[in-house]
Amino acid sequence: MKSQKALFIVPPTGLFYRDDRCQVSLKGVSNAPRPPLDLAYMSAVLEEKGVECRMRDYPVENGTWQDVKADIAGFAPSMLIIYTTITSVKEDLRACKIAKDIDAGIITIAKGGDTTIRPNERLELCEQLDIAIVGEPEMTLLEIAEGRDLKDIDGICYRDNGEIMNTPKRQFLEDIDSLPFPSRHLLDQSKYLRPDTGEVQTTIQSSRGCPSKCIYCLSRVVAGPDLRLRSPRNVVDELEHCVKEHNIRNFFFRADTFTWDKEWVLTVCAEIMRRNLDIQWVANSRADTIDNDRLVWMKKAGCWLVSFGVESGNQEILDLTKKGITLEQSREALRLAKRNGLKTFTTYLIGMPWDTKETIMQTFDFAREIDSDFFEVILPYPFPGTTYYEIAKRDNLILDGVYDTMYDHFRSFVKTYHLSADELTDLKKKSFWYLYARPKYVKKIIAQCDSPRAFMNYLSFGVNKMKAHFASSQ
Repeated sequence: MKSQKALFIVPPTGLFYRDDRCQVSLKGVSNAPRPPLDLAYMSAVLEEKGVECRMRDYPVENGTWQDVKADIAGFAPSMLIIYTTITSVKEDLRACKIAKDIDAGIITIAKGGDTTIRPNERLELCEQLDIAIVGEPEMTLLEIAEGRDLKDIDGICYRDNGEIMNTPKRQFLEDIDSLPFPSRHLLDQSKYLRPDTGEVQTTIQSSRGCPSKCIYCLSRVVAGPDLRLRSPRNVVDELEHCVKEHNIRNFFFRADTFTWDKEWVLTVCAEIMRRNLDIQWVANSRADTIDNDRLVWMKKAGCWLVSFGVESGNQEILDLTKKGITLEQSREALRLAKRNGLKTFTTYLIGMPWDTKETIMQTFDFAREIDSDFFEVILPYPFPGTTYYEIAKRDNLILDGVYDTMYDHFRSFVKTYHLSADELTDLKKKSFWYLYARPKYVKKIIAQCDSPRAFMNYLSFGVNKMKAHFASSQ
């Protein structure tokens, strides 16, 4: 492979979770941005082949478009890889024009969940964009860097003499262990912090793919329906590498459902304990993939918080959205987690097509009943490619201009069969006072603060959330 340089960027278009399945603004939701893991995997693959790589996460660095211009001019990359989201992509792709104005020979490449869903539209949106990556990016980008003829590279949308072309879909990578560890050395790790303690925290991808059938989620669209697990040894090797090479001891496991395979979970936990890693970590779960054995081992291995997508307090809504769990399973999951001394984070989704004010209030009441330590009430977003999008589009539930607007959690961009978008926004605001601002919950959070720093972080989060709620009414 001839000498090449690749610049990987998160554009300065705001703080987002840019995981393919999760593309939402962090405004009022979290003060804990995550490292751009997809970029770090892609750069690691290229570095193995001798490509000189640099990475900039401009939103967490408070970078500007002038910084983008200076970095491109100074580094002179042969490839520019841009991390996009469906709601920020129009601004994200400004980087392509900046690059082409500096050097028309720079290959501009976009990668995000949105490029998998609507790659042709991305090239139509920006004439300076050369390639949109469709599906898993690592091997695709490697073949681009190797100089293969674009028509022979699976998983891309590209230009050929002005015409937009598509190649066949790339097969999902079965052996995730074959990938090198993400190139964290290219990032300023001090920018990615655990929200309560302020300690450095990084993300570990433990699996890809999701067997669940939730109609509103992008996971099956972008990563497929089959669960592809890394081996326990490979996962713990990466944890140990982070401890020894980066002095990182706090982790978030990026997996749609970390607890899906019980034997795998127990083996990972046993290996962490065998190596005496002394780490703390957080993982996603589902109410139907948790039991006492898993929780006992997770706690022993350093897990301090488990996240559950409870979504609704109404069983009919859960069934219609194909969540695949029951209210009783959520009750039991929270009970077991608390019994084992684990903190819990739950999410609730209000505004699905069948929701009424009554079902949403049932959700709020259920949230109070199971009383998780942390929670988030989310307004749905109709991501193209999901069944929810098809239903909402068919029944005219999507407001005009949705995909031209930056998405956050505080304004509804859809309506239900029974409620307007404004009514959903009002109910979202009500959730703050009904759930967060109640004295019992405030006292509970204060009691959990085991240091002045934790107290200030929780206070900051609460103030930011309140500001975001008030701003949504302006």
